[in-house]
Amino acid sequence: MNFTIKADRAAGAGVTGRRRRALLPGRPRAWAAAARRPRAWAAAASPALAVGLMLALAGPAAAVTRGAAHQPAAVAHRQGASDLLRLHPMPVGAVRFGRQHGRLTVHAAVYGLTPGSAHGVGLRLPGGGMVRFSTLTANPVGQARATLSSHYTGRLWPGSRLVVRMGTGGHGVAAERLAVTRLTGAPHRWYRLRAVEPGSAAGPLRGHAMLRYNSSRHTLTVTVSASGLTPGPHAAHIHLGSCMRQGPVAYMLRDLVAGPAGRVVHAVRIFRHVMTPIPAHGWYLNIHQGSSATILSNGQPTIFFRPLLCANIH
Repeated sequence: MNFTIKADRAAGAGVTGRRRRALLPGRPRAWAAAARRPRAWAAAASPALAVGLMLALAGPAAAVTRGAAHQPAAVAHRQGASDLLRLHPMPVGAVRFGRQHGRLTVHAAVYGLTPGSAHGVGLRLPGGGMVRFSTLTANPVGQARATLSSHYTGRLWPGSRLVVRMGTGGHGVAAERLAVTRLTGAPHRWYRLRAVEPGSAAGPLRGHAMLRYNSSRHTLTVTVSASGLTPGPHAAHIHLGSCMRQGPVAYMLRDLVAGPAGRVVHAVRIFRHVMTPIPAHGWYLNIHQGSSATILSNGQPTIFFRPLLCANIH
């Protein structure tokens, strides 16, 4: 299947008022609560994203880049600098346990996954046992909302922990943890997922960014700091859409390189010949797990495409 995603021209398109605010990063409990109410999840796809990603990633990354091939239409623009943007660990979401025909189930409400990705899910029991659930699959904008089944009819023991894997394989990168819950034990309660960076011992994922547009020089300057990363290069882009509804690439940053301590410190990237200022909404900044050379294969996202940190640009 071709890697295609519908591009939202405004962050959180189709979501308004208090409900929209509840769905933004940093509000996983409110987001999970909103997810309890039935609603249609958009799964429409557009070939624009596949084209945008393939064009943006086809050549070597450059610190100085001409204007984006894609620009958001019909959005309000302003000049100057963005606020200091907090980069949120991805994915964001929560899970809740239940029963179906006596067998344990888990309802997951998650966003910030690799679009179209599939993930193994298991419940690690005290003492080392593992309950395996059906596969969690993300839609074309990186969201997943589903009730996963198991064959387990035993008790939900206090001290259990739910684990979401990078993929569905039983070894290698696919078996690494993507997100985990704190210790569980109470059914019908929402448990927040905590994003994990496989292979990193540098602490929790966190970071911040600042964008500045110079209208006289037509430059866009992006400054990023982050920690908790696996040492080495990480692809980073400004996309159209939002962290909740991922869209095509607008600007590709030269790879951010985390040092031995897993930190990116004040990395500056400058884009020249940018004729459009920072929009009021409709952009987001995404740092990926892999480098620009590893996140796509034949135009489709690989397991290393996984979003690590994200911020909606405003």
